[in-house]
Amino acid sequence: MGKKMMKLSQCMIVKNEEENIRQALSWARNAAFEQIVVDTGSTDRTAEIAKEMGAKVYRFKWCDDFSAAKNYAIDQASGDWIAFLDADEYLSGEDVEKLMKTLEQIEKMKGIERPHFIRCSWVQLEEDGKPFSVSVQDRIFRNIPEIRYHGKIHEQIRLFGGEDMVCWDEQKRLSIFHTGYAASVMRTRGKWQRNIELLKTEIRENPEDYSAWSYLGDAFAGLDKVQEAKKAYLKALEGRAFAAISRWGYMNAGKNLLKLYMNHPGLAESTQEVKGVARQVGYPETDNPDVYFFLGLYCMKRGYFEEAYQEIKRALELLDFYTGDDVIYLSGNLEKTYVWMAGLCQQLKMPEEEIYYCILALRLNRYLEKVVCEVLLLFKKKDPQREKIEETWAFLDGIYNMREVRDQLFLFKCVRIVGDLMLEQRILKLLPDNLQKKLGGRKQ
Repeated sequence: MGKKMMKLSQCMIVKNEEENIRQALSWARNAAFEQIVVDTGSTDRTAEIAKEMGAKVYRFKWCDDFSAAKNYAIDQASGDWIAFLDADEYLSGEDVEKLMKTLEQIEKMKGIERPHFIRCSWVQLEEDGKPFSVSVQDRIFRNIPEIRYHGKIHEQIRLFGGEDMVCWDEQKRLSIFHTGYAASVMRTRGKWQRNIELLKTEIRENPEDYSAWSYLGDAFAGLDKVQEAKKAYLKALEGRAFAAISRWGYMNAGKNLLKLYMNHPGLAESTQEVKGVARQVGYPETDNPDVYFFLGLYCMKRGYFEEAYQEIKRALELLDFYTGDDVIYLSGNLEKTYVWMAGLCQQLKMPEEEIYYCILALRLNRYLEKVVCEVLLLFKKKDPQREKIEETWAFLDGIYNMREVRDQLFLFKCVRIVGDLMLEQRILKLLPDNLQKKLGGRKQ
């Protein structure tokens, strides 16, 4: 008798995803043995395109309940495992291969400890493809009747029957990329307003649903309704006293309220108000880097530079060891954070530390003109006679490809801005002859 093949079903619910549906079905096309698309009321070509690509398309009458729609999709699936990603989410080709090998490995396991789901990192992408936050998601799970979604909005999988779900943690190896929370997408599609209406309905039905209050704060914040967001977050934090909110929802409310204060410093009556919220979510003992990160940025905007430097430094130290499942904004904003830290070091007159953070920023994006110029000025200030110019050159050579014309021209522009004639002549000699002639006639 032949060996049973492990089968993966890709499932999704959609509405007006004409722009995304091809990519949504493409990433798993060679891995999934079936692709199930449940349309909840599209008025564009979403369903038609999905059929053209070979997906099984079903209709579901929308009833303001994401779990109901997703569970209907699961009911249509016949695979051993389900990958339930949205139309604005995908796995890279490399990660698809890793996933299939992982599933095959799990299927060989025996006993009650076989995992029910695979945990992946969840990377939120801006319009330019850069990440702005990282957390985890449980979107790949065993296809058994006991596993279904619950919750009308911000739905989660649950193992019904009283048992604990067994997790296979792959968040360091597998990433789900998500484009749907980019600010312009949320606004143009009206998703924030939709979420507000659904969450208000849940809260009317159950005013003690403090997790819903936490998510309502996110939706208000997404529409820049900062006063309403603050009230919702504060209401969510009240749930801790009654043990009526999940740890994740509580931390989400506290952290995002700190983020709100950071973006709108005038929203808080005092710094003590902000620190009070930080203490509610564990400061100064918590290992969550974002608590220190948002508090530090708030202090920076208020002009408390020493405090800001210490808080953000602590956040960066914690990030290296963080293994929790909260959304972490710091990890998606490292380039900006290093630039901010360099600016704080400048304010605090710490040139060596400023150079350190500038270099970290340039290792992520070497074409930050202002950062390069600042480092060159610091080197020049340390060595005004340019007796140790080889140190500056070694720094540049360690980051840039001195044989690449793009890098040569970029550096030539920077050294001209800072007025370093010795470096200018050295870089000029690297350029092709035609560019040397064009750029060599410097006006004195």
